[in-house]
Amino acid sequence: MSGVLMQEPVYGEQDVLRGLQQYEKQAKMNVRKLIFYPYYLFEYELGIRSLLKLKGKTACTIDALSGYGALIDVQPEFSHRQIEAGQAPAIQIDEDEAREAAGQFIFENAMSKTKFVTVPDIQLLTSTLFYRPFWLVEYRLEAYEPKSLIVDAISGSYHPL
Repeated sequence: MSGVLMQEPVYGEQDVLRGLQQYEKQAKMNVRKLIFYPYYLFEYELGIRSLLKLKGKTACTIDALSGYGALIDVQPEFSHRQIEAGQAPAIQIDEDEAREAAGQFIFENAMSKTKFVTVPDIQLLTSTLFYRPFWLVEYRLEAYEPKSLIVDAISGSYHPL
């Protein structure tokens, strides 16, 4: 077991089952396990000279397996938690690679949204490795092979695997 920084699940096992069964009443569903997916969070201070002088903060996450970035609009709340071996996939992108990807992602995002007089000044404020919880669910309908779903334990959104 190791201690990690993570987001606490909002949706529990029973919430997931009830929610999914609303969509497909004929399906049999079984929650297999809770996993924790690694992300890096980077917060930046932006200084931009356009027709107006803009200043503010922005943040993004970098997927620690693929290196893909996403803007975030709400600062996640974290807690410390022990997780067991096998509950989280191994990190594939180290923090230096993630920092570089995040800087490029924020720069390209800023450049695509505003016309600048000068190149934006982007300063890294914080970086954090954290884990987001997901439920793995087996989904069965008669006459079909079982399928797997992954359900975000924070937002409740789900996707086939």
